[in-house]
Amino acid sequence: MRLVWNELTPNDRYLVRTVRPISFAEMGFATHLYLPLIGIDSYSLYQLLIHEVQEASGASAESTHRGLLLMTSLTLDRLLAARERLEAMGLLEVRRRENRQRDYIFEYTLKPPMSPKQFFSEDIWPVMLLNQVGKTKFEQIKRRYADALAYALEEEYPYEENLTKPFYEVYHTLSASELDVRPGTETDRFLHQMEERYPAAAMDGSYVAQTPEQFSLSSLRLNLPKELNPADIFTKENIEFFYKLMHFYQIDSWMLGVELGDWTLFKHGQLDPSALRKRLMQKYVNKEQSAPPAQDADLTAGTVPDPSSPSFSRVCRRYSPLLLLEQVVGGRINKTFVERAEALVFTDGLTTEVANALLLHTMRSTQMELPKAYVETIRDSWKAQQITTVEAAVKVLQERTEAQAKAVEQAKQPARRETAVGTGNRRTKAIPQDKLPASVQRQLQREQESAEGSESAQTKKTVKDVPEINALLQSLRNRERGG
Repeated sequence: MRLVWNELTPNDRYLVRTVRPISFAEMGFATHLYLPLIGIDSYSLYQLLIHEVQEASGASAESTHRGLLLMTSLTLDRLLAARERLEAMGLLEVRRRENRQRDYIFEYTLKPPMSPKQFFSEDIWPVMLLNQVGKTKFEQIKRRYADALAYALEEEYPYEENLTKPFYEVYHTLSASELDVRPGTETDRFLHQMEERYPAAAMDGSYVAQTPEQFSLSSLRLNLPKELNPADIFTKENIEFFYKLMHFYQIDSWMLGVELGDWTLFKHGQLDPSALRKRLMQKYVNKEQSAPPAQDADLTAGTVPDPSSPSFSRVCRRYSPLLLLEQVVGGRINKTFVERAEALVFTDGLTTEVANALLLHTMRSTQMELPKAYVETIRDSWKAQQITTVEAAVKVLQERTEAQAKAVEQAKQPARRETAVGTGNRRTKAIPQDKLPASVQRQLQREQESAEGSESAQTKKTVKDVPEINALLQSLRNRERGG
């Protein structure tokens, strides 16, 4: 049984502040979208805390929890449960501050609810709302926050021009002397004095409502089979594995906790990681779960940024491999692509950003394909070089590109071998000869010598065979005889 008094007592002090002013319209969001999910106790507590903060200045108020109990007519355990539901839905952030005297105070930071567009983009909350209010009321809520005119306007008038004037065009008459406040002047001292006396409340006008923390061990533990020991499941290795799974498939703790409720994923009281991975992959392939659509100007369908560009490193750090491939392909990816990407992270042990760099380079080099042999070759090379960051991967890719460009340039300019012929400056190109085996060269030499011998034998002639020369030879012999 939970001991509430160990966590909260009526005499515990608290103070309330808000991250930014909460508008009347946002209170309507809380009423129609959040009230059915958090209940009337949490909704009343949220309203009460909002009105304890001074709306104009945002100044915080201090009180004890006894006042909350009296104002809401709740018991201490119901008050704590109501507060925790607000925390779970991202409407309240709770901190406990302690001083040197060991006195502590609770700090409650109120946050605005999500806009209807954000709310209905979630995976779980719209389904919870539908189950709570039914189809008829759900349709009424959707119709209430729909803007059909805006979509009709975009279709009918697709071309637009922004005519908004910037500050410097409107206040062009301001001179530098009017805005220059030099240190030590009367104006400077007055501004500092006002800042010290009346410090502005710590509110952020640009704050946008966000989904509660993605990773929560309590959500994972909630649906765990009762016969299992949580200490055996939530080990350091498994927690790291859970975080990688949630990042890869872009799911939250609640969705992963639902999967952990299946006892077939466990063997002998231990989690089977391969079975959980197979389950999530199959759900993605069967379109039972989908990652939120990514939108990035540097990563559009059919295009891959160059590794030398700053956008390449940025998208590698920002996206999970699954979202990255969806963005490049332009939609859901097939099972083969999921297996290639998942193996790089969970089997090969590459960091997410290095796996993204490998996937982008492969898609860029193979015309939007992921050949297994090509991926494994680069993977083995990068693992041997102990590449763990996208910067190191980009460096290797740039060196590879430079080497390929140099090889192509050398292939366009083949080496020229020149040899001198005769005297002077006349040269002729040497004709490359294929080198034959020694036995073949000897056989060719013998055939050539035999052919030359037979040719000389056939063409060999004597002096008598030529009449003119024979007559000249006879006349010379007669002269020698004196005839």
